Amino acid sequence: MHDLFGFEHALILLMDEAHASLKVVASRGYDDTVVGQRVELGVGVIGTVARRKKMMRLGNLSQTRAYVDAIKREVREAGEEQTLGPVPALPGLPNAESQVAIPLLIEERLVGVFFVESVERRVFTERDETLIAIVANLCASAIHNAQSFRREEMRRESLEGAVAARPKPPRAFDFEELVGASPAMDAVRALLRKIVKSPASTLLITGANGTGKDLVAKVLHFQGPRAAGPFMNITCSALAENLLESELFGHEKGAFTDAHKQKRGLLELADGGSVFLDEIGEMGPTLQAKLLRFLEEKTFKRVGGSDDVRVDVRVIAATNRDLARMVREGRFRDDLYYRLRVVPIELPALKDRAGDVAALVHLFVHRFSAEFGKPIESVSPEALAALAAYEWPGNVRELRNAVERAVLLAEGPVLQAEDFRLPCSTGDREALRLAPSGLGFEELERSLVQQALEMSGWNKAQAARLLGMPRDWLRYRIEKHGLTPPEGV
Repeated sequence: MHDLFGFEHALILLMDEAHASLKVVASRGYDDTVVGQRVELGVGVIGTVARRKKMMRLGNLSQTRAYVDAIKREVREAGEEQTLGPVPALPGLPNAESQVAIPLLIEERLVGVFFVESVERRVFTERDETLIAIVANLCASAIHNAQSFRREEMRRESLEGAVAARPKPPRAFDFEELVGASPAMDAVRALLRKIVKSPASTLLITGANGTGKDLVAKVLHFQGPRAAGPFMNITCSALAENLLESELFGHEKGAFTDAHKQKRGLLELADGGSVFLDEIGEMGPTLQAKLLRFLEEKTFKRVGGSDDVRVDVRVIAATNRDLARMVREGRFRDDLYYRLRVVPIELPALKDRAGDVAALVHLFVHRFSAEFGKPIESVSPEALAALAAYEWPGNVRELRNAVERAVLLAEGPVLQAEDFRLPCSTGDREALRLAPSGLGFEELERSLVQQALEMSGWNKAQAARLLGMPRDWLRYRIEKHGLTPPEGV
């Protein structure tokens, strides 16, 4: 740090799990005793920056100390020394002349503070502040990646233990799970019955959000010849590309910071079974190339490794994107697209499944009334008619959420149309006009954000696309309205 930026004294402090204090985890220019020291929120420059989440730059501190010392002398000479409170022991130099403290933020969440001080400079310049901010941003990014890696490492270790101890999995997912008697669903089931026993190593499931791509993937696995093997799944948009690569292919010890031991990836853990890659359209180009190599050669190298690892897995990919269009636009590899699309499976939107809504409603009512201990006996004809007339842009997921909410809040044994609290139809939304009497905009905004989150299963990226706004705007409105996901999401 000194060689690059000229900073001789610097500290990195991280927030503890209770969010009550910060702990020094790294230092430059101090003795070893400083590591491990704590700073309470609101105490000193570091604690104040942590509480306010705003940068502070202080200079000419010797003058401030001289003034404070003079005040203390006057108090002592007046015999009122007992009025002076205790001085907290804080990490740092006793003779520092200038200091800069910058909060380490990840999406407005405080993870720590980066602190720099000097005994030579009377003040840090704006250029110094810019350089310190650059280092702080790098620190925040590195901490975020390290924390994400630790969480995934713990999840992977738990998953490895579960796979090792798991007996032959029950055939819990069969074709009866695919509810619906519409021609569209009959065609889907007929196609699945043809390919479920096939030796095809790659399958591609497409369809809008909420159409049941994950359920179809499980049916393909548990009704096929690989049912006795593991079923592993991952959402490609949930992790940064480098973390996703480690999750898929594993890594060798020492491959990168925090890689303290070898880790097997999902492909290796799923040997003899299936891997479900959801939202494959969000995968970056570098990882697309590595996935293609694996599909072609059935081998891969762990991150940081040189030896080929051979496994036998079926790869089931899914996306709600138009991959053909992404290929034309150069955003998805054409060779990978054609390799995945050996057996394409297109799932219909709920609005194209005439007559299936009632069957799905009865299924979900039975499921949730048992789960919540609610004695729901039936759904009124008026409610079924309203549900059948609604377009369900969020498809089966939105319908399931609507039924869950209705069952949870129902006060009688028969669900009525008003229990489902359906939003206006697409045509009504397009014709929305401000009434002369006005409306409650805050409540309208809250309702729209809530609906988008429910339609997307609390996938913020998808909810933001439904609302036509950046994800940061959506995140702000979630916090603004105090919205929280239901349990299990």
